[in-house]
Amino acid sequence: MSVVSRNAFGKLQRDDAGAIAGWHPLIDHMIDVAACFQQLCRCHAIERGLENAAGRRLQATDVARLSVLAFLHDVGKANSGFQAKRWDPAKHPPEWPPRAGHGGEALVLFTETCESLAERLPVDAIERWGEATWSLLIASISHHGRPIVEVSPLSNRQHAVAWKAVIGTDGRTLYDPAAVLDSIGAQATVLFPEAFVQGGEPLPESPAFGHLFAGLVQLADWLGSDSDLFPYSKDGEQRSENAARHAAEAVAAVGLDVDAWRERAAELSPAFAEIFGGNPPYPVQAAMGDPALGPLVILESETGSGKTEAALWRYVQLFQSGQVDSLFFALPTRVSASQVYGRVQKAVKRLWPDAAPVVVRALPGYTAADGHEPKALPNFEVQWPDDPDDKAAQHRWAAESPKRFLAAPIAVGTIDQALFSALQVPHAHLRHALLTRSLLVVDEVHASDPYMTVLLERLLKAHLRCGGHALLLSATLGSSARDRYLGLSSGLAAPSCTTDFDAASAVAYPAVSDFSGIKAVPSPGRSKKVEWSLHDSMDDPARIARLALDAAREGAKVLVIRNTVPGAVAVLKALEESGADPASLFNVNGVVTLHHGRFSRDDRPLLDAAVETQLGKERPPGPCIAIGTQTLEQSLDLDADLLITDLCPMDVLLQRIGRLHRHSREDDQRPSSFRKPQAWILTPAGHELEPLLNRPSHGLGPSPNGGGGIYPDLRAVEATRRLIGAHLTVTIPADNRYLVEAATHPDRLRAIEQEGGEAWERLAQRVEGEDWAQKTVGHQSALELDKPFDEQQPFPKEVGIATRLGAKDRLLRFDPAIPGPFGAPLRALPVRSFLVPSGVDPDAEPTVVAHDNGTTEFTLGTYRYRYSRLGLERLKDD
Repeated sequence: MSVVSRNAFGKLQRDDAGAIAGWHPLIDHMIDVAACFQQLCRCHAIERGLENAAGRRLQATDVARLSVLAFLHDVGKANSGFQAKRWDPAKHPPEWPPRAGHGGEALVLFTETCESLAERLPVDAIERWGEATWSLLIASISHHGRPIVEVSPLSNRQHAVAWKAVIGTDGRTLYDPAAVLDSIGAQATVLFPEAFVQGGEPLPESPAFGHLFAGLVQLADWLGSDSDLFPYSKDGEQRSENAARHAAEAVAAVGLDVDAWRERAAELSPAFAEIFGGNPPYPVQAAMGDPALGPLVILESETGSGKTEAALWRYVQLFQSGQVDSLFFALPTRVSASQVYGRVQKAVKRLWPDAAPVVVRALPGYTAADGHEPKALPNFEVQWPDDPDDKAAQHRWAAESPKRFLAAPIAVGTIDQALFSALQVPHAHLRHALLTRSLLVVDEVHASDPYMTVLLERLLKAHLRCGGHALLLSATLGSSARDRYLGLSSGLAAPSCTTDFDAASAVAYPAVSDFSGIKAVPSPGRSKKVEWSLHDSMDDPARIARLALDAAREGAKVLVIRNTVPGAVAVLKALEESGADPASLFNVNGVVTLHHGRFSRDDRPLLDAAVETQLGKERPPGPCIAIGTQTLEQSLDLDADLLITDLCPMDVLLQRIGRLHRHSREDDQRPSSFRKPQAWILTPAGHELEPLLNRPSHGLGPSPNGGGGIYPDLRAVEATRRLIGAHLTVTIPADNRYLVEAATHPDRLRAIEQEGGEAWERLAQRVEGEDWAQKTVGHQSALELDKPFDEQQPFPKEVGIATRLGAKDRLLRFDPAIPGPFGAPLRALPVRSFLVPSGVDPDAEPTVVAHDNGTTEFTLGTYRYRYSRLGLERLKDD
């Protein structure tokens, strides 16, 4: 390599004093990234994704030409303004132009402004590769996470200055971009000769292909920029001789090359029982072994029927057959993700008893890889607790940044990490490309709001287009939602509801659905007849407390689920004021408390573990009353004798009932009065919901200031109330389909509107209008994967785009940590957006006012708060 080309750096390392301690030539870095791209194309699922997106098989010529475009990803760094970054800003020589970037500068290089410079690259040959070449080159240049699709004329002139040679005061050329571009062009033809042979098909023009290519170049750049995986070049080193080896080792080390694990799994070929603790599969689990299932599968089955294990068994089948290289298990909440993470870890260790792939807990702030939790260091680096020089640390590469969580061979996180691949946010294309390799499992799909539903549909459409596989899990999915999702797989646009109420109610349950239709699956064999009844005590915490206490005095395990945190706290306080025995109340390390979402990140795992211990499968004898909110209805393995719950929509209510008599027990293990499962449903006074149309309460009803409560659509809530009043008992799961359709089907909702009159019709208009508005925002925020890469709009920089609509929550940090109510330190405390004072500085930190015996009072802006065994409370002004 010429001395001139080595005079351009691609990567620099500086010591603590700011002096250059490491120099990696630009062309060497470009070679590294191209080698990574080539190696990635050899990964089975990535190759499959590219070919599915292209609509044809890729030839060696195609890969070589794409590798040239990946090689050119950093061509913009050859400009003099970027190379000026070698100087300390305080010692910037006057001969050098101002510092510059390399994205817009690269774009300008291929315009008339710098035409003579661009001709030093093999542009004439590259232009003959097809109409899509320019768009693919822009995709490569945009490898820092945002599409660079346009540069203003003013910027053109500014960027052109950066491309001028640097001339010293003595007239000597200090740096010449033209000479570096000559070297880059020469290297491209030498390194990738097959790209420049005559003929060959044009590069694929499919927009999906361009967007996937963009993500793969971003991934290749992340790998090629990691100095642990790609050490800086040594003096005299010919990088082209070593880059392919580095790339192969890197792709294998971080878990993107899974051939060894696939071979080992095929060699062991474990049966279901070997992976899942000796238990034979339930019917819904066995159904996931069917090789004829399509790329999008919907599994509907009751809570507790083993859907998590069914999803893992589906992954095993697809992985062994080479149809996926990875798994991403997406759950609705951090709590549910943490629960499933442990179960996935156990299964993976049984599947691969030795040298198992890394399992990442993909939760920012709760990140873990195979049980190891990293410590954050400056400059976005992390340190693992074992030997920092241990090669095992490279296997956890995916866990070191949320942007690359999806690079893990197996990851468990919230749905947000997957939805980021469908939004106009930095590195969305990277996430999209990584997810293409995976079986995407989405749990609790019924829980999504209209905004998230739009994003999920866009995500699934893109995922399937690239040959990905997806599995949607739900205990209670309505027919309209099921038809809509299946339409994504079949390619047909499904109407809002393809069946009337009677037909929808007659659909089998449990069921497995794919492009070929809906198939009935036998229930696991355990059925429960639930006696439910309405109690108009929602506004009377003392009466709710008495109901729970009377049952506990008979020895019952009582689960009280309220729609709001204040409602839950009110019941606990009423219990304590009534003189309830503290030993019969849910506690953490001996401290009586309740379970909801307003606890610190340090305390939430303690709460989860404690509630499963006291009300789970291995629960001890004796009474217990556990009070909480929606955090109790998902993923936790709870087994209550009695459920007392606020009224809520039917699909949510069935989730809560799933925590009632969850496990089979001998009669003497349950109090005689509660040997049959009972659910007591709390309603407003007189069971009347109409007053909530204008004044929402306990999470029910639309907010008068826009938006809504937790459950704003009172039509579905009213339909649920009527069903409870009309049936003394229901059989689970046999009645699940009917119950969900009767409370959610458009025909039933319209009947409630018509019967209720003008007020209910206004509610319907409002709900539908807000749904439409949320869907519109979802479409506007989504990645434009149907457009060629160079025709999409620039990502917004000022507007925050999130996976969930609404103001963003805050995460308060206490440094140093303060002793929390249960013995764990108080370090990180999430605060819901509506509890944060308006206008408070985003960087504002909490100020501790007082601390005593696990109770901390602090201020944030103008608000005062208390954090205690009851969780976070905002204190009223004096």
